[in-house]
Amino acid sequence: MDWKNRDYLKITIIGALIIFALSTIAFVYAYARTMQPASAFSVSAEGKAVMVPDTAKFTFTVLTQGGTDPVKLQKENTTKVNAIIKYLGEQGVDKKDIKTEGYYLNPQYNYGICRTESCPPPKITSYEVRNITAVKTKDFDKAGKLLAGVTEKGANEVSGLDLTVDDKTAIENQAREEAMQKATAKARSLAKAGGFRLGRLLSIDEYAPGSPIPIYGYGMGGGGDTAVSKEIAPAVDIQPGSQDYIVNVTLRYEIR
Repeated sequence: MDWKNRDYLKITIIGALIIFALSTIAFVYAYARTMQPASAFSVSAEGKAVMVPDTAKFTFTVLTQGGTDPVKLQKENTTKVNAIIKYLGEQGVDKKDIKTEGYYLNPQYNYGICRTESCPPPKITSYEVRNITAVKTKDFDKAGKLLAGVTEKGANEVSGLDLTVDDKTAIENQAREEAMQKATAKARSLAKAGGFRLGRLLSIDEYAPGSPIPIYGYGMGGGGDTAVSKEIAPAVDIQPGSQDYIVNVTLRYEIR
């Protein structure tokens, strides 16, 4: 091998070593940047959007009690529930907006007095059937009438009226955008005041309670058939009002 070829081989080897070293340095630098920085800080901000409810939701319960024949009691309960569902349909409530939340057949026991070490087994004295149904409507003018109407048709209890927004996507986005803008502006202000540069955005945490508006206290209460008044229940005046939908965000930045 002549000197010229030897020199070429040396240059090639040195070049390969330099490329390998530069690649190693670049990899280590990139890996280091992915690790949690030694210096970081967090900022939090709140964004709001006005939420005007467009949906009213409530539940009604038909409770039927008495007798030792559970089949007869179930038929009686089902007849009343079907009459209410028919009424809701006549008032324009879609079938998809009527949902059975719970159905319970419970025996009622009479527990004997233990006069000795052995106690008599409990005896079934009667049964009760409880059928709970959820209703949803977007017609606030009719919501109060529905509350009164289901009671007239045989519901023993009406409760849990919630006024909410059926699809909160647009409201959430609006509140989130405001929160992000405020948090970003706060981070830049802190960096300027602290005399450091704003680094990478390391993480984003969000909290959005977005609770509906509950209204309680409407209903016949109690149980049994005697709980339903024969008088016509007054229609409740439902006012949707408005509330602030709030999104809180926390941004964590690297300090440079």
